[in-house]
Amino acid sequence: MTGAVVDALAHPAAGIGAEEVAASMRVHNARAAEHAGATPRTHADVTRFFDDTELLDPGVVQLPEWRPEADSGPGALPMSCGVGRKPL
Repeated sequence: MTGAVVDALAHPAAGIGAEEVAASMRVHNARAAEHAGATPRTHADVTRFFDDTELLDPGVVQLPEWRPEADSGPGALPMSCGVGRKPL
């Protein structure tokens, strides 16, 4: 990937493990009072973060699906993630 800018992110998912995400967000936001905190986002919301990039395989997926050989199973972490590449 020489000559490229790579953007990667993992983000709390909305609509996947909603109760777990809500509980996690309450704890996170209580501890992060000095900054903005976090907001769960839908798959479409996270995908839009990559609009001006070449979204690399496997695209925007649940975190355990990025490297499924890690055997954590889908849904183990209610987070969406992706990696985008932007040629220079």
